[in-house]
Amino acid sequence: MLLKDMRYATVLQPGQVWVSANPRVQRRIIIDVLKGSVLYRLGSQAMDAPPVALARSQFRRWIATQAARLADYDEASGQKVSPSAELGKRIQALRMAADLTQQQLADAVDVSRSAVAFWETGREGSLNKHLTLLARALGVTEDALLNGVAEEQIQTTLSPDERDLITLYRMLSPSRKLSAQKWLERQTNNSKLSLK
Repeated sequence: MLLKDMRYATVLQPGQVWVSANPRVQRRIIIDVLKGSVLYRLGSQAMDAPPVALARSQFRRWIATQAARLADYDEASGQKVSPSAELGKRIQALRMAADLTQQQLADAVDVSRSAVAFWETGREGSLNKHLTLLARALGVTEDALLNGVAEEQIQTTLSPDERDLITLYRMLSPSRKLSAQKWLERQTNNSKLSLK
């Protein structure tokens, strides 16, 4: 019963890519989410193909019957899925790290609390015109806010094997990078345990 409740609580957002457990079933890419329906296109369709409309409940039923999962990486475009959803998560994480409520952040940026909630759920709204103030209020650069990465020149000395590891790591797909990080973390934890 808990699984059923979690499944229907799934938030559907533009940019999401849903992949069926059955490899013969095409992935569904959400174009837009309207009041009662979801507009999507199939993975084989061209980017400019007219979207298919389906009621939200029917789209969620498809997710359940296909045991579909939300992809974090779109192989076709070579990019992360739903950049606006990623940005929303980043805004929320930075706000929480700065120990700010949505209302405090809204006051700092001179918007309503609901605007901040809107941004945090991956809907950009008027984010562009508030970007500078938002980044300042969160204590990061605009680039770090948008991309999640702050580029900074750091002087460091790497051994040849460290340089090789970094080069190999950069060649991995995002999902493989995550696997590599988890493997390294396990190895580090195992070596700590063996030292005790």
